[in-house]
Amino acid sequence: MRNRERVMLGSATVLVAVLGAVLLPWPSRDTSSPAAAPPVTNEGPGPVTAAQVSPRRAVPVRTPDPAPPHATVVPPSPGDVPPEPEVANAPPQQNDPIEEEKPRTARWKLEKTEHIATLLGRDVSRLEGERQEAKSRGDKARVEQVDALLQRHRVRLDELREEARTLADAARNEPPEP
Repeated sequence: MRNRERVMLGSATVLVAVLGAVLLPWPSRDTSSPAAAPPVTNEGPGPVTAAQVSPRRAVPVRTPDPAPPHATVVPPSPGDVPPEPEVANAPPQQNDPIEEEKPRTARWKLEKTEHIATLLGRDVSRLEGERQEAKSRGDKARVEQVDALLQRHRVRLDELREEARTLADAARNEPPEP
């Protein structure tokens, strides 16, 4: 526990140091302060520093944009209904009624299972095509990846088809919906 506190304290110290460096202004060469050394005059032969020779750097000035940004206007399509203007203290709007949830019967489960099986079958077909493309390119790594995916998908597809068969039997024995 003691070690964790040291790490947190060290992290907090680093954070404070970084924030201080970012937020505090750096001293510049232009500003003269009482602690700054007087300018060096070149009274004779002696060493010349780069600071004495280099010109002052120009600070880029950011000019404001000439025009404020505009909103993108999209023309309405035929059949679009413009929104109603907002009114203060408008009466509450009537919401559409919520349909009751259908009972999860064997027919309902069968429909969902068949739909999932159809989507998974499409994925298997797409992956088989992708495998052929990877094989023709000579991309052995991708072929292995697709083979693994195909194997998993085919196992799941077989499980779904078996489940659909049992649900179809159960759906036949169910009473008709009212």
